[in-house]
Formats: sequence, structure tokens, C-alpha cells
Amino acid sequence: MNVFPKLMLWAWERPEDLRSLDPAKVGVAYLCQTLTVHGDQLVRAPRLQPLRIPAATKLMAVTRIEVDHTKGLKPSTTLRDQIIGIVLHELRPGVKGIQLDFDAKASERSFYADLLRELRRRMDPNMPLSMTALASWALFDDWIKGLPVDEAVPMCFDMGADTEFVRRRLASHQDFHDDLARRATGVAIQQPLPWIPRGLFHRRRVYVFNHRPWDEHTLHDTFLRF
Repeated sequence: MNVFPKLMLWAWERPEDLRSLDPAKVGVAYLCQTLTVHGDQLVRAPRLQPLRIPAATKLMAVTRIEVDHTKGLKPSTTLRDQIIGIVLHELRPGVKGIQLDFDAKASERSFYADLLRELRRRMDPNMPLSMTALASWALFDDWIKGLPVDEAVPMCFDMGADTEFVRRRLASHQDFHDDLARRATGVAIQQPLPWIPRGLFHRRRVYVFNHRPWDEHTLHDTFLRF
């Protein structure tokens, strides 16, 4: 993961102009596509909005996976291989890493773990593989332990029912318990946290989400804060 700066901006599906960022200090994890699972069928929605960045920006391609829970997810090697094929095929020139974003339910975790293992096996061994993680996974669940990723990013925003529990834990300076989840932290600028775990000796990577389009003011403010 050392190819990436310690500060990463998430760029979601909307027009984003990030040309004012310093690519030596800030990287971009951009949503390149959303894959929706309908039972054993897969529907791909590519990124349609422009992303403007400096030429030297370190890019991470994010694939969001969602499940139509009226039909559920019917795991199969065919579905797994479809997802992997699309993830690898859609990497644009200049992309230095892959991130998967999937809020897997307990019944979907076995499929997700298998997907990550097979993706890791097939992708460039020198390319980093990252995953987002619900904050609760890294606080009172250990199912991500041992997954073949270089980092798991606990998303400490939009946490729903877990919000107060996670905020109390962070307020008391209790870190995430799994090593994978202590390598990065995901925050949103509109939802400040009582404490952001950064590591004792080496400041961990921070991914920042903005619920609104980025502009020069929020870019500058984010750089100063993180």
C-alpha cells in the first residue's frame, strides 16, 4: 500500500473536479462501477460522471457490490468469476490498486471471502487490494481476520444502528481489534468523530468521504484536518 499517500479521497458517482489536490500528498479512490446481484444474475452500472484529477494522482478503483435482497444472493463460481472478470477488465490506465465495497450480510460472507481469495490469486501480485468494512466488523466481529487484503477500511460514518456504540468506543480511544482494520480508517467530513485512530508509530491511511461534491475549500480543509 506504500504506493498510496496517507490521505485518500473517495470520489463517488457525481462530477468531481479534484485538479487542485496535491498528488504527492493526496490520492483518490474513485467509484468506477456498481455491481448489483439479483439472485444469480449480475447487473453492472458503470461510472458515468467525469472525474478530473492531476495526471500524477495515485488512483484506486472502487467497485461497489450491492444485493437485491428481494431476490438475495445465490452464490456460485459462475457469479464469483463474473464479478472478478468485470473488476479486472474495468481497470483504467494509471490505476494502482483495487478496493471492493460490499456490506456483506452474515449469509453472504462466505461468498465474499471466496471472491476476495480468488481475486487476489488472479490480479497482479504487486497491486494492492483493499476492502471497506462496516465499523462493527472491526469492533465486535472477527470474520475479516485472515482475508487476503492489504487493508480493511472501517467506515466510521452512516453507521445506522451502530452509530452510538462505535462513537462511544472511539471516544474512549479503543482501537479496532483486527490488524487489517488498524491500517486505515474511513471518515466523512460532515460527521466528525470524537477520536480518529491513527496508530502509535506510523500514521495509518485515512479515507475521507464527502456527501457533497469536492471543491477547493473542502479539499484544503480536509488536508489540514487529516
